[in-house]
Amino acid sequence: MPRLPINPLCHLARRERRHSLRPHPAASRLCYHLGARSEEGPLPMFVKTYKDKRYLVIVNPVSRGGKAQREGIWLLNRFRRLGVDYEALFTERSGHAEEMVMKWAEDFDVVVAVSGDGTANEIINGIMKVPNSRLKLAMFPAGTADDLASNLGYERKDRESSLRAVLGNSYRTIDLIRYDDRYAAVSFGLGVDSEIAAAAYRLKRFRVPAYFYTGIKMAFFDERKRYHLRFDYDGQVFEGWSLISILCNAPLFGRYIRIHPEARMNDGVLGLTIGREMPNLYGFLLVLFAIMGGRHGFSRKVSYHQVRNMRLECKSDTFAQIDGEVHRLEAGRVIRISVVPRALRVLVPEESLRNRKLPFVESEEPPEPVQLSLLPPRQDLAEELREVSGRVKAQVEEFLRTTIAGRCMLYLEWRRERRERRMRGEAVDLVGRASSFPRPIKDSTKEPLEQDGEKTRGQVDGVA
Repeated sequence: MPRLPINPLCHLARRERRHSLRPHPAASRLCYHLGARSEEGPLPMFVKTYKDKRYLVIVNPVSRGGKAQREGIWLLNRFRRLGVDYEALFTERSGHAEEMVMKWAEDFDVVVAVSGDGTANEIINGIMKVPNSRLKLAMFPAGTADDLASNLGYERKDRESSLRAVLGNSYRTIDLIRYDDRYAAVSFGLGVDSEIAAAAYRLKRFRVPAYFYTGIKMAFFDERKRYHLRFDYDGQVFEGWSLISILCNAPLFGRYIRIHPEARMNDGVLGLTIGREMPNLYGFLLVLFAIMGGRHGFSRKVSYHQVRNMRLECKSDTFAQIDGEVHRLEAGRVIRISVVPRALRVLVPEESLRNRKLPFVESEEPPEPVQLSLLPPRQDLAEELREVSGRVKAQVEEFLRTTIAGRCMLYLEWRRERRERRMRGEAVDLVGRASSFPRPIKDSTKEPLEQDGEKTRGQVDGVA
């Protein structure tokens, strides 16, 4: 049998291969004996679960310092090879994801967020305004912190596990935080954490280290931070100066900080953690204890509360972060906050349903509602969506054919397919398949997708 010649992409592919999950031989053999196969190669075990679903994939190409674009291309390539019924859109500005969901998601079953927490928050607000009771959210982690995905049991560096979750049927029904007429999934924070996030935005290309650097700088060199707030909740009142206040639906915050260890995402109650006025350095030390499993509760400056409805009044100018997005609240601003129990269904990895360390109380999931479609399909919007999505798919195809990063993805797919074919005892045309790869034209691994020579976010999804 001829041997595969040394491929120049091998060294470039090692970095991508580190974060990919190799299929277990027993699972691949079981897929083969059950008939899960195709002309492109064997299909995964979830082959029967996604054939009757339509997916709307929304990618934020600048998330995680631009690396989310590569994650989105990888996912779209797998969708194409598996024959998934999907449409793909790329965001071009803040708030664009919410607009696209409100406009087009009504005719889909699942909205896939290839992004971080900020774009996922926009998608959630769009879903809550769509008159489709069967619509679900699926996460493909591609952000800096990915708090929502981490609390749901997604592995940030495990693409295959996230793909199985997106195409599977396992889901959880989670609560949402409602503030005025909008929603948040993980946290509504006030105080120094939001100011750190605002200051670290200029260094966002460094991702998580930028937040630690900014926090250390504020702790040692800046003047004492404090914010005057008033909370009225469930017959109780708190008014005074505080360093940080976090209203959370989940315990994990900022990827590593367990800010409220007892918070649960499906118990109908929100957790409120208040850190009273204290020196900046002492607050920084408490954050380190919070990173070590949420052990900051020993301090008299920290208190935990449970909230269902709350009135927030800012007595001074305050920074706020809502699911990772920073806002500035002026003095006198009043916000009414409440919990919306079991408001959203989110697809999760099947193995996460058995993980008791995740922030969920054991309860049966409500049955999926049956919605009768009495209105005819919106043909004009469907054609517009197909046209816009078609341009995105064409650009992804061009990226895979003409760039080194795209060829690496195709090469790894070929390696995975070859390994699975060998396990089934099939002959593999090594030389012919290897020589079929197109020759790269240029390397655009660090550049956005281009159209007509201009690198813009808006042209990626066809919206000028």
